[in-house]
Amino acid sequence: MNQRKIGIASILALIVIAVFLAQPLAFAATVDTSSGTATVSNDVPTITSPSFTDTVPTSKNGAQIDVWAEYWIQATVEDLNKLTDLNYIKFIIWGPSSTEGGADDEADHYTFTYTQSTDSWAEVGPGASDEHLISGNSVDPANQQLGSGVFKLAFKLAKIAEHTDTATWSIKIIAMDDQATSDSDSSLTFGVNYYAELVINDGTHAWSGQAPGSNDVLITTPGNGKIDVTITSNNAYTLQAKGNGALVSGGNTIPLINVEIHATTLGSAVGLTTSYANIGGLTSQSAGASQAKSFKLWISMPSPQEGGDYTYILSIQVIEAT
Repeated sequence: MNQRKIGIASILALIVIAVFLAQPLAFAATVDTSSGTATVSNDVPTITSPSFTDTVPTSKNGAQIDVWAEYWIQATVEDLNKLTDLNYIKFIIWGPSSTEGGADDEADHYTFTYTQSTDSWAEVGPGASDEHLISGNSVDPANQQLGSGVFKLAFKLAKIAEHTDTATWSIKIIAMDDQATSDSDSSLTFGVNYYAELVINDGTHAWSGQAPGSNDVLITTPGNGKIDVTITSNNAYTLQAKGNGALVSGGNTIPLINVEIHATTLGSAVGLTTSYANIGGLTSQSAGASQAKSFKLWISMPSPQEGGDYTYILSIQVIEAT
């Protein structure tokens, strides 16, 4: 009886174990993941501390400057996405006869750029070969992994840059980033001093073999009967002439007033004096570079008059037209 009970108990135990082993095994997860995103928004660049100076440096903002001389435009540019996010810095400079969007021209419009991707400065115009950009003195931040830095454009205006007596030239600085967002500053202005240069192409002139009493004789040297000059001026100008005194040969003289001058016409010519006077036909000439001009000289010989080589000095000057 006891043995039978034990047997049944063993069978039941085996059945329970078998049922347990037939169930699938289950384990709890101990590791899992969740993907995350943190978006950094685009930061619009900003321009601060703009300045316009000479190379001393002394501020020239609102003041007069000279053509063909070096000047600096500086500004701090901030971009919290780092300066590497910048696309370009543009500098637009224009005079009162132009506009911000006007065509580049030596007389009144200049455009310069700094391009971040190539780390380079360039003159967009008017120069085709960076004639007005002083690249060696133009500076950009050495470490563009920072969030701000100073950019400095070094440049010069052409000799014919428009003359203004007041600060009516404008400067605009534009900072553009890679997402096409930008900031600009238009607080800087300046004026341009008058500039002119003159070259007399014919350094000598003469009346050869003139008899006493001969009147209104055109110069024989140069052979074309006129004296050529070359003018560069950044505003309308007038040519003037004078002599240093009577034509002299030893102790003999010919009055200076016997030499008459005009651009083209004897009938409108006037005698020279020792004071500068306008040359007829060469007043209020238009501004421009390397302009070819000419004038004529006539002489009347007194009679009687001692023979000899009579000399004097003719001086020519260019002044701003009034």
